[in-house]
Amino acid sequence: MGTEKRERQKANRQQRLEEEARAERAGAVKRNALRWGAAGVAALGAVVLIAWVGGAFGGGDDEESVESEITLPPIDTTPVETLPTPDVEIPDTLPEDLVVTVLQPGEGPEAQAGDTVTVNYVGVRSEDGVQFDNSFERGQPFPVVLGTGSVIQGWDDGLVGAQAGARIQLDIPPDLAYGDQARSDVIRANEALTFVIDVVSVTPAENS
Repeated sequence: MGTEKRERQKANRQQRLEEEARAERAGAVKRNALRWGAAGVAALGAVVLIAWVGGAFGGGDDEESVESEITLPPIDTTPVETLPTPDVEIPDTLPEDLVVTVLQPGEGPEAQAGDTVTVNYVGVRSEDGVQFDNSFERGQPFPVVLGTGSVIQGWDDGLVGAQAGARIQLDIPPDLAYGDQARSDVIRANEALTFVIDVVSVTPAENS
């Protein structure tokens, strides 16, 4: 009788050990599954994040990315062609009337009121030759429609009769320049001005 009881107790212990072992294995599998699942979620999140960052900053090929890109206009890298500035010989006395001196003759039609005269010019104070403007250095010829008041009166009057290719000096008294209105630290009130002007072209008015 005692022997059978011990055998049953031994069999019960063996069964409990096997059940505990199975439970441990099941728990380990479950823990591993949870770990791998978490790792997978993290990896997926990383992939999504990388894809989002790439789309946001890499200008991806999807339609939304293409539409959100800002297209900048091309930069004009054409070099500006500057021209040598002619010397300006200031008058011996400040002009009281407009003085027009043709330093180099031109050819073609003579400019009239309403015509467009395109010029390069350098401007200085007649008193001491201090320069205040220079289109030769900018490489930007300046168009003037004569007789419209878009420039000082000395230009409107002094460029009448100008021809393409001419070089002209204008010595302009204050009342045909800016009068008693100072324009800058250089062009003061009642300042006489001297310009040397190269006439690039003369374009007649449409109704000429």
